[in-house]
Formats: sequence, structure tokens, C-alpha cells
Amino acid sequence: MLALGSDWPIAPFDPREIIAEAQTRRHGDAPPVGAAEALSAAQALAGYTTGAAAAAGHAADEGRLAVGMRADLTVLAADPTQCAPEDVPALSVNATVVDGRVRHLRG
Repeated sequence: MLALGSDWPIAPFDPREIIAEAQTRRHGDAPPVGAAEALSAAQALAGYTTGAAAAAGHAADEGRLAVGMRADLTVLAADPTQCAPEDVPALSVNATVVDGRVRHLRG
């Protein structure tokens, strides 16, 4: 199990930035650190979803989209697993759903 999260306030808070940095192993324009430990896009996304839910002890009802699970999710403008890592932080948030209720809807 791998759980990703923020080390705010000394690291980015935005999950899109952290998902990108997990793939590139670099922050901003800095050179990569531990490039051999880079994650795939799918691994990075799982770290913020299934992995984070499992690490918090909530795998039974969080971290996946399935019947009976809490519906906490963010809808991005594109699939972050299909974008270049450098493009992920700029993906627009089209919708946010918390416990099955739409809290933000773009446009």
C-alpha cells in the first residue's frame, strides 16, 4: 500500500501537483530527486485514492467508485493518467462531490 498526501505548509497542498511530482520526482524547475523511485500515473493516482483510504483505515467505504462507497471525488478536465505529468497541475477542476453531493460545478 502506498498513500500519498501533502506535507503542507512546506510542500504543495494541491493533489494535482503531488501526483505530477510523484511521477517526475522533481519540484518546480529543480532537478529530479531519486528518479528511480518515480511512480507511474496510475500508481500516483492510486496513492491519493485507494492507498490513502486504506492508510486511514477507511478502505471499506472510501477510495473507490463503487456502490455503497462514500462518493467523495473530483472531476478533472482530463484523465491525469493520460496526460504528461507536467500538464496535470493545470487540469481544471470541473466538479467536486462530497459524500454524494455536488459541492462545486464548473461553468
